[in-house]
Amino acid sequence: MALTEAEEIELLTLMEQEDRERVAPKLEAFRDPIIGGACSPEIRIRGCRGGRGAGAKSHSLVSLIVQRANIQKIRVGCFREIQESLEESVYELIQIKVEQLKYIGWRFLKSEIYSPCGSKFIFKGLKDLRASMNVKGLEGFDIYFVEEASVIAMASWNLLMPTLMRTPGSQLWFAYNQDTEQDPVSMKIWNRHRNDSILIELKPGPLDNPWWNSGLQKEMEEDFKADPDEAEHIWNGLPRKQGQRSILSRVKIREAMERMVEPVGKKQLGLDVARFGDDKTTFYLRHGLVVIDHKESAKQDTMTTAYQAWDMVNRDPTIAIVVDDTGVGGGVSDRLVELGAKVTRVNFGGSPANKDKFTSTADELWFLFPVDEVSIPDDPKLMEELSGRQYVYDNKGRRKIESKDEYKKRNNKSPDHADGLLLCYYDGAGVAFPDEIREQMKARRNR
Repeated sequence: MALTEAEEIELLTLMEQEDRERVAPKLEAFRDPIIGGACSPEIRIRGCRGGRGAGAKSHSLVSLIVQRANIQKIRVGCFREIQESLEESVYELIQIKVEQLKYIGWRFLKSEIYSPCGSKFIFKGLKDLRASMNVKGLEGFDIYFVEEASVIAMASWNLLMPTLMRTPGSQLWFAYNQDTEQDPVSMKIWNRHRNDSILIELKPGPLDNPWWNSGLQKEMEEDFKADPDEAEHIWNGLPRKQGQRSILSRVKIREAMERMVEPVGKKQLGLDVARFGDDKTTFYLRHGLVVIDHKESAKQDTMTTAYQAWDMVNRDPTIAIVVDDTGVGGGVSDRLVELGAKVTRVNFGGSPANKDKFTSTADELWFLFPVDEVSIPDDPKLMEELSGRQYVYDNKGRRKIESKDEYKKRNNKSPDHADGLLLCYYDGAGVAFPDEIREQMKARRNR
């Protein structure tokens, strides 16, 4: 049945409004049901991070909040660490979004904003509230929107979070570009495994940002030419310059993530088994120099983990499965042997082939990893763990990687993805990577 002219106009108007209200694809996960989304009200923490142009972070979050405030009366507190004037706040961005969405009836006063249905936006500096111990200034908000979350002090988070969480139904929204590995927001929220949160990593480019354009692309390319390490922070959202004792260069890791290599040679699976409740069990399957599959799991028994690994190699007993055999990993190794798998057991604390240079098998895995040759997944978690592991010198002048416990103390999480990846390139018995990989590397260099 054909639409009438009036119905066509109404449909076109609705479609145009729907287009104005769309946000970055990944951030649709934050959309509340009242504005057409499916995000459960039990998800009280909604955060994202990434570099410049990654998912239009602030624009998308503000748009979603404004859309809700336009039809449901809510109180929104817009917070930053230091706010000396409204020019430093998100006030102007809210104005821009209201205009872009073509909403009418909004009132923009000197220090507050009101929607037609009575929603109220207030702007505050957390440092001032902290200094005056004005906890009441944090109470009663439905949405706590935190700007520039990377610079919010731990003392401010410690003041804000208990107030927020004791307000029934209140939500924390935030976005940031990670400045250091120990940013308080990372330590307090991002690196913790809360079941009431959705945390989303965003990348620059048209996949995460539909409004990406040639100007942004050109600017990013120029920054990478001038200073690749700083560009990793500006655009890819990694912490600023690596410490002098980082084992692997972020520039080298990025090259490995972008490298195209033909999958030729034998297959091998690396399996790093979770030791504690929040750790991840990671699986990396390589074909020659190329990682062709990877998975992670958490809080599962040894039999399930063994079968998952066995299925990843298509239950082929000729494909080696290299397992971190310490702790519960020993139980997984035993199960795999019972299933008929070809298992190589690795103890990270075991003796290296070259005791003059290294103190343990783990040192050998990390320092001899062929980062200049391999092709690995483009994964923010993998980048963070590979680039974040540090080393020290022992009393014999040998480089020694920091322990998992030391890394976890700094980052509130274990380097499980990095260890799983390195295991898939390891051949056991003190050989950091096997002869077939050495031959492929030699062939590639001689082309």
